[in-house]
Amino acid sequence: MEVMKETNKERAERIISKLCEKYPSKKVFDLDGRAEHFVCEVEPTSKHPEYDVAIEVIISSKPHMHLKTTQFYKIISGNLTVFIDNSTLKLAPGETCIIKPGTVHSAISDDECWVEIRSEPGWREDDHILVDSEKE
Repeated sequence: MEVMKETNKERAERIISKLCEKYPSKKVFDLDGRAEHFVCEVEPTSKHPEYDVAIEVIISSKPHMHLKTTQFYKIISGNLTVFIDNSTLKLAPGETCIIKPGTVHSAISDDECWVEIRSEPGWREDDHILVDSEKE
């Protein structure tokens, strides 16, 4: 019997629903509309600009950098391969990494990796700069 694979729309609805259920009344969104990178603003920048905390579900993130923000990743569940400049880092649940300003980074997971990301100062859309890369 063949198992039907869910569509991107179904996946987006399922993940957003899970995030909303786990973090009620928090802002949840698909970062770039591809159904591959979802953000839940647990402690948003708007409440304290010096930092923010988000739970992200990453299947694939586009290469990008931040000019001002340092990000601290902590894997909640799943495995994540993080590309930082010319290095590759494989992270498992409980493991962490730091992404410094000016560092081009992206990530992929074999599954749906849940990541807690703390940004200092808080994440801002105008400091999320997409970068052309062969990893896209």
